[in-house]
Amino acid sequence: MKKLALFLKHNRTKIYYAVVTTLLLLLFSWSVYSAATMALGRLQSLSSLWQWGVISVLVIGDGIIVIWQYVRLRQAESLTRLIHDMQTIANDNSDMQIDWQAMYAPQTQALIDVTNTISKHTQAIREEERESERSKDEMITNISHDLRTPLTAIIGYLGLVEMNGTQLSAADRAKYIHTAYSKSNQMKVLVEDLFEFSKTQAHDAVLNMTTLSLGDLFAQLIASYEIEAHEHHLALTQIVDPELIVIEADSDKLARALMNLMSNAFKYGEGATFIKLTAQVKADEVEIRVINDGIKIPSAALTDIFDRFYRVESSRNSQTGGTGLGLAIVKGIVNQHHGRVRATSDDDLTTFIVTLPLKQTINSDQ
Repeated sequence: MKKLALFLKHNRTKIYYAVVTTLLLLLFSWSVYSAATMALGRLQSLSSLWQWGVISVLVIGDGIIVIWQYVRLRQAESLTRLIHDMQTIANDNSDMQIDWQAMYAPQTQALIDVTNTISKHTQAIREEERESERSKDEMITNISHDLRTPLTAIIGYLGLVEMNGTQLSAADRAKYIHTAYSKSNQMKVLVEDLFEFSKTQAHDAVLNMTTLSLGDLFAQLIASYEIEAHEHHLALTQIVDPELIVIEADSDKLARALMNLMSNAFKYGEGATFIKLTAQVKADEVEIRVINDGIKIPSAALTDIFDRFYRVESSRNSQTGGTGLGLAIVKGIVNQHHGRVRATSDDDLTTFIVTLPLKQTINSDQ
């Protein structure tokens, strides 16, 4: 009895359609026979041609009924299977894709396509969440390391001054205090960069949009770096084409982005003899380039250098004092302005390319 019950349970759809199909075939055959009998008398009195006609109607009609019921059976089975798969996806909270086709059920196939699309989007969202978690953990680790290193030095040197103040010479005391002060400034820069980076990631950040001249902004930046350029024996130049380029942007944030790019060139452009700022209008956009002829950035690093806390291995080893957030801040500011940023580098030139719209078509407070 159990086997019979299981058989009936698992095959109830097929049994239902088999019974219905049989009843429809009997009903159709009886209807055709009755109609022929009423119209022309008893079937035996019909001519051979009429008999073949009736038989043809029966065969064709029965074939249509069988095919129609078979299609309906396949549609019902497809819908049942889809419901089962969707319940599995819902219960397991999985990213499973439905990999079969409902050949006889276009509406069910449309549901399968929609379900797979939702599943793909859900999978992408979950992967983004997992990546965000990994990135957050990595960020916390990096922050802890970058804060702990100077903090340990500060505590160590100030501890020496505190415990051995009367025994230290004036020169040693000044040396330890100066080192602690330098490390404190290093921590201050990291905290400020973290704060600036967090502002570029905020979805509700409001930009203070103004109309500004890129030529004037370039001139201000070059003037602010003149002393540092002289110390590094670097030539600072600018080229703006056309001479007057006016854009809509947050002047403070855009200046910060370009300052970060110039600072990056000073810190990591080893062997450079110049830093050049250029701007060129292309259609409804402006392409800003910060160019130097320093050491080449490895090709493998070009796609990662805008990630937070990423440092090219050679720059990490050179103890340049960077926080690893400068280019991430640049990317965040450019994204806030609905622009793009990328880098190219070869044996001759390293170029950071910022593309911005001349006019902001989306309100900054949206």
